[in-house]
Amino acid sequence: MMEVRLAEISDLKSISKLANEIWPLVYFDIISDEQISLMLAQFYTVDAIKQQVAEGHVFFILEHDGLAQGFASISNFNNLVSKLQKLYIHQNLHGQGGGKMMLEAVEKYCRSKNATELILNVNRNNKAQHFYKKLGFQITETVNIPYHQFVLNDYIMHKSLA
Repeated sequence: MMEVRLAEISDLKSISKLANEIWPLVYFDIISDEQISLMLAQFYTVDAIKQQVAEGHVFFILEHDGLAQGFASISNFNNLVSKLQKLYIHQNLHGQGGGKMMLEAVEKYCRSKNATELILNVNRNNKAQHFYKKLGFQITETVNIPYHQFVLNDYIMHKSLA
């Protein structure tokens, strides 16, 4: 049984653990080990996640049989556009509807905050872009974002929530 719920402060350690388990598997052939390590250290320590929550990010947890198996986060509730910052699920659940379930929960939450659009960045070499396209997102921009000594090669994708 899978369910999505809002994360609580007590979930931050689980989110950090999940990120450290999932990220190397997702990005091993997309970005360098050095970049993976840097981004995990900058965004996925418990303290970094606490800071994101303090800045207004809302996290969601995907549970499968009572165990945290994925997470998502969104931000930007000051206007009509929300941003999907993260959506990661253990590979053992890929293709079982958990990603769609999590995205639907995120969209419902965003609509409850009067958002009319959801945006995200996805690495151009990440096959997740096909998942997002399948669920109604469209590529609207191709960007190269300098990030420390690296460059993030992303698509910006949009989906109307209206």
